[in-house]
Amino acid sequence: MAASPIESEVVVAPLSAGDALRVHVPGAVGGKTVIGQLTVARATDPGYVTAYGCDDGLPLDAAGRVDRSDLNYDGRVSPRWSNRLIVEADDDGDVCFYTLRALEMIVDVNAVSFDTGITSFPNRRTDTRLVGGPLDAGGTLRINVSEAAGSKAVIGQLTSARVTDPGFVTAYGCDDGLPRDAAGNVSRSDLNYDGRITPQRSNRLIVEADADGDVCFYTLRRVHLVVDVNGVSDIGITSFDNRRTDTRSGGQMVSAGGVFRLNVPEAIGAKTVTGQLTAAQVGAPGYVTAYGCDDGLPRDAAGNVARSDLNYDPRVASSRSNRLIVEADADGDVCFFTLRGVHLVIDVNGVSDSGITSFENRRTDTRYGTEPGSRGVPIDENGVPVWPPYIPLPPIVGVAALTGLPAAAAVTERPIIAVKIDNYRLARPHIGLDRADAVMEVNVEGVSRFIALFHSGTPPSIGPVRSARTTDLDLLAAMNRPIFGYSGANPGVTAWIEAAAGSGLLVDRTAQHSGCYSRDADRVGPHNLVLDPVCLLDGAVTAGPARPLWSIDPAWTIPAGVASTPDTTFEVSMDGVRVEWTWDPASRSYLRSQDGAPHLTETGARMTASTVVELASVHVPSPIDARSPNVITLGSGNARVHRDGIAVPATWSRERPYDPFVFRDATGGTVLPLDTGVTFLEFVRDR
Repeated sequence: MAASPIESEVVVAPLSAGDALRVHVPGAVGGKTVIGQLTVARATDPGYVTAYGCDDGLPLDAAGRVDRSDLNYDGRVSPRWSNRLIVEADDDGDVCFYTLRALEMIVDVNAVSFDTGITSFPNRRTDTRLVGGPLDAGGTLRINVSEAAGSKAVIGQLTSARVTDPGFVTAYGCDDGLPRDAAGNVSRSDLNYDGRITPQRSNRLIVEADADGDVCFYTLRRVHLVVDVNGVSDIGITSFDNRRTDTRSGGQMVSAGGVFRLNVPEAIGAKTVTGQLTAAQVGAPGYVTAYGCDDGLPRDAAGNVARSDLNYDPRVASSRSNRLIVEADADGDVCFFTLRGVHLVIDVNGVSDSGITSFENRRTDTRYGTEPGSRGVPIDENGVPVWPPYIPLPPIVGVAALTGLPAAAAVTERPIIAVKIDNYRLARPHIGLDRADAVMEVNVEGVSRFIALFHSGTPPSIGPVRSARTTDLDLLAAMNRPIFGYSGANPGVTAWIEAAAGSGLLVDRTAQHSGCYSRDADRVGPHNLVLDPVCLLDGAVTAGPARPLWSIDPAWTIPAGVASTPDTTFEVSMDGVRVEWTWDPASRSYLRSQDGAPHLTETGARMTASTVVELASVHVPSPIDARSPNVITLGSGNARVHRDGIAVPATWSRERPYDPFVFRDATGGTVLPLDTGVTFLEFVRDR
């Protein structure tokens, strides 16, 4: 079934289908229970992850099939899924993670349960798809867990399947009754589902049984339930009636970067709080991190938030929930940081005063190593990618590679000129940007910059030109040896560019060694460097002809059943600038605005595009300078394609640096081509 587990210390690539990742947790030596968060990224197919003590073996049923899951995912809906991690390590403190399909994996470990707090046993599954049939709307499923007699806490996994509508499941001790508020409404949920998005959804199960060991599961809508039970806690967790805090009820949304503070009196003395965390009315992809307020928001050495307790994405659903397990501070306060503006719904129904030992988060992330050049390209002893010799491909015939419009050989044989352009407020208005065939907007240090691609035509001048970043290399590698124009770079990035140029991947035309640049005396430095593109072309005879960076089809129409919404005006979340696009039916194009005003170039021309694509991309610290983000443009992620006046939820994928982007609709997974004309790619933060 699973191959020999891959040691986490050497993982720098995605896991293949059937692989198992091994993570060592020193605090779990002796078979303690490990607590944290399990996340998969860049999934493209449906599947699951099963966590288990490595020496205990992958749990299989009598027929040899994996008999439980700890996280279910469906890459056709979203490339990223997460769930609370609760798993018993083996005696050496090792935990293995088996995946059915290829993906990246992020494992956050931040606590263990003391030796006697959680009693684990072989998984027992109740599956209404096999026995009993679906539960009707308002129905209840009763399960007896003999080990939980005496009102112990039951631990496992709860999954809804074959769902068609939005709703929730609430788990409770049967004799204790369905929890309701003063108005008679069900007062908490243990699993939220929405069959309009995906027919299956799962969450970690932690619920106190009644005195007989019975647990009931109430569902709002008709569903099948799959209940995995594999542990009970006999001491250490004190349960109480659910208390809900809901910012939608008379409160204000927690703003982007904001913190919500909640006091749990029972948790005074830094006890561990258990419950459920939900983000609602989300407008952009992001995450919530829970932490003891006085302990501070957990950050890594580079200053980035070091863990998430809930990931959300409006492209998948407007609300998302996860099991809450977090250590309060000494005053019993828990804080919740959110990357984007959201409403929070926080259910608290238990504390652990002695059963869980928390520590600073330790993350294992198979995406790290997915930096420029890391997919099949070795890194030398100085950390510089060693690209193999690159031989340019021939030109395409009769069509301009970036716009898809008819073109003569004089155009098709021309290379791409890729120019880094400043977008700081003092750099505006831009020079020549409206003449680009395609523009990529990426985040740098608190602001955005453009990688403008010129091919079918060149303006008299381009600017203001700014410096290069490690992000640029993976994008440039797909352009068939382009000419790269930029002001310069720090020594580390310069070494990367020189290595790529030496392998024939690009033609390096930095302002540090080219006479094709000048300073505009009427502008403020350093936002005044201007490039002569004709000069650049004349000195780059070895550059390769432009090749397509995505598929283009002007005749495409949206297939039946594919989700979409009409476009009017939509906002794109970039760093340091407020970006808006407005669909203009008269010109059949999207009009760009920045910081509340039309985006005009120096000639007064409005920035427009035939297609705008939002690509949710992981941002990690640059290996050259941790203050600078490195935007990951390899692998896959969520996207939203705007063309023909409609917005289509989609995914993007790109396996190697040399590959073009492939966009697929999120509903059926069919290839989604872009329109002819100008394309604008917006690389927004995934996390």
